[in-house]
Amino acid sequence: MVTKRSIAVAGSIALVAGGVTVAGAGSASADTVDYGPSRVIGGPRSLTDHAQGLAIAPDGTTYFGSAGDDSVSVFGPRADGNVLPLRIWFAGGHHAETTIDVATDAMGNMYTLTNVEGDASWVLVYRPRYTPTTPMRRVWPRRPTTSLKVSARGATVGATPTSIDVFAPGATEVGPVRVLSGPRTGLAAGGVRDVAMDGRGWIWAATADAVLGFAPSANGDVAPAARIAGSRTGLSSPRHIGVDAANRLYVTDATRRSISAFAPTANGNVRPLRVLRGKQASINPREAAVALNGRIVTTRGSRAIQVFSTMFPKRPSAVRSVRVTGKTRAAKRKVRWAKPADNGGGAVQSYKLVFRKGSKIVKSVTLKPGRRSYTVKKSALRRGKLTVTVRAKNISGWSPKVVKRFRVR
Repeated sequence: MVTKRSIAVAGSIALVAGGVTVAGAGSASADTVDYGPSRVIGGPRSLTDHAQGLAIAPDGTTYFGSAGDDSVSVFGPRADGNVLPLRIWFAGGHHAETTIDVATDAMGNMYTLTNVEGDASWVLVYRPRYTPTTPMRRVWPRRPTTSLKVSARGATVGATPTSIDVFAPGATEVGPVRVLSGPRTGLAAGGVRDVAMDGRGWIWAATADAVLGFAPSANGDVAPAARIAGSRTGLSSPRHIGVDAANRLYVTDATRRSISAFAPTANGNVRPLRVLRGKQASINPREAAVALNGRIVTTRGSRAIQVFSTMFPKRPSAVRSVRVTGKTRAAKRKVRWAKPADNGGGAVQSYKLVFRKGSKIVKSVTLKPGRRSYTVKKSALRRGKLTVTVRAKNISGWSPKVVKRFRVR
């Protein structure tokens, strides 16, 4: 699905097919980008009603927690439209269990947060292709927990409205290694809405009026080392937060219907690096999550979910399987290729083919992103040994060159 992205930078607006305009690193203001989702999952077969929690793995596998029947539905990396989930997990047992949240780690393991009769919680951890009745392990928070995240290193982070617990990677039925609680933390004053931990060990908490950051050594009743709030942040009502592998912090805002990405060192009344917002994005921040590679999943209305490509695309990888067909004396030669294995998080916008004899360019052509072959007439080339270079382009730039040699007689 190719989408258009609308970008507002320094007062100007541009439409770019399938990518994001990237401002210089020294830009003093945030880029506002508006682009549609790459996938929308919803419909009677998908059962994506009453979202209670969302998670997304780097490969695009998406997890949907339902408050309607206390289940978690798992959708594959390419799921799109009114499709059945790959698997459905149900809370169950001998107690009144309620699914509160869902998370995933870098390995694709699924974590489900379940509250039992309103006064206890547990986290069940399943392998990517799990058997629902046999979790790998269980994590037991000390108190009823309302938000769940897993760090890039595998630490389990759970939050109540007034505190945050951190469990070591691989933890089972043991206590937390870090606890943030008390008046100095400021957690109770704003009420914790969501929590995240980045790759450095920083803990971030979204509250009603600010985003609070705690250094890796923070433990107990300590003041936050960072507080993101103020008019420049563009935040009015922070709701969900997440982090990517570059430790950028993503914050959804319920009032502005936006997702803002902040630098890892953000503190105070600072501008975000980039903001996803607008008619195409149609952000509904009721539930949202971010993968380590920057993919984003949010609710779309009340009956669907939408998956966005990263807000920070890279250059695509090299095109694959380049070959030149046709006999050396043929009147026409055909160049074929396969698309890059990785588009860098931004849709391919075009392909470029350059034909050379030695160092001299004899023909150059730019093709639309849907093309996978090009036929060139012998009359447009020169006799002898030639090369063709094939590259793909997205909004961030060109892929590495792939050169194929061939002969014309």
